[in-house]
Amino acid sequence: MHCAEPLRHLGAVDIDGLAAALAQQPPALWHADAEFRQALAPYRMTRTIYLKMTLGGPDATGRLLAGWQPLRAAFEPVAQQIAAFFPRPGRVLNAQIALLPPGGTIAAHRDRGPTLEATHRVHVPMTTHPDVDFMVDGEQLTLAVGQAYELDNMRIHAVANRSPIDRIHLIVDYFEAPVTVPPVAQTPDAP
Repeated sequence: MHCAEPLRHLGAVDIDGLAAALAQQPPALWHADAEFRQALAPYRMTRTIYLKMTLGGPDATGRLLAGWQPLRAAFEPVAQQIAAFFPRPGRVLNAQIALLPPGGTIAAHRDRGPTLEATHRVHVPMTTHPDVDFMVDGEQLTLAVGQAYELDNMRIHAVANRSPIDRIHLIVDYFEAPVTVPPVAQTPDAP
């Protein structure tokens, strides 16, 4: 979604429960939806746990994926905190946890598709390092663990993990209900 700024800090999010639940998962969960990830982003160096995904826009039917069942209870409170940053009610269309290993990169790109164009793309770092380069429109931005940020994903953005640790982000696409304008009452013409 287009935003006024490349990256907007939304505020703190309590990710402790989600981080603890993630640490209890078997390593195979990172690869459980490999075919799905390959179809979405075949050249990315990330490993991803998908919780839910909606392709085709806000009115399309979403899919619950391998990460939903084991992480749902820990994810839902985080999703509620993210929703509270936005003025209108809405719903999470996509939720994933993306791991970029040391030396990994995500090439410069703009996100495309009806779902990504209609939603607020929110990043919440779960693990990061000062040597992770997060670039938006050529500007290096620093993201802190446990903080939520709205990314203007229509701008060119890229990541390089020059650190010795995995960079792990929760990424949520939040669809805010459109503003509805009540119809104007028609008054009969006076004679």
